[in-house]
Amino acid sequence: PIIKSVEKDIPELAHQKVEKYIEIYKLPKEDAETIASDLKLAELFEKVVLKIDPILAAKWLRREILRVLNYNKKDFSDIEITEKHITDLLTLVIEKKITEQTAQRIMEKLIDSPFDIKVYVEKNKLASVSSKDDLEIICKKIIKENPKVLQDYKNGEEKAFHYLVWQV
Repeated sequence: PIIKSVEKDIPELAHQKVEKYIEIYKLPKEDAETIASDLKLAELFEKVVLKIDPILAAKWLRREILRVLNYNKKDFSDIEITEKHITDLLTLVIEKKITEQTAQRIMEKLIDSPFDIKVYVEKNKLASVSSKDDLEIICKKIIKENPKVLQDYKNGEEKAFHYLVWQV
């Protein structure tokens, strides 16, 4: 009776979390082990997967957050990122409102000081253009603003084309 009583009060151990992540969330063993090895990371993961696909959440928590932490020589306990930050960021990626590369740059900034991701994306005009019509408007504007570059392209200069693409 005492053992069962104590077992109920003991938090889930890392190896139990690994088994759960593999069985329930279908994570690769390496992802499950990495996430379960840090209690704060595991707690964040378990909150994020309530709204985000577990495989995607694991990829970003295991690879992107840890990449940025390692680069900045910080531990997970040094940052103030919450499940809302991760959920908002990944929702924008899933909805293709921002690219993965943009999300990576945002993650790098979040490590220093948390902020409202949706407001940041809007304020800094980081949203992806997904409409064909919107893209066409942008292309026509760039072409109109760069008549010399357009003429250079028409004259066979491939660099001019690359410049126009970069502008878009």
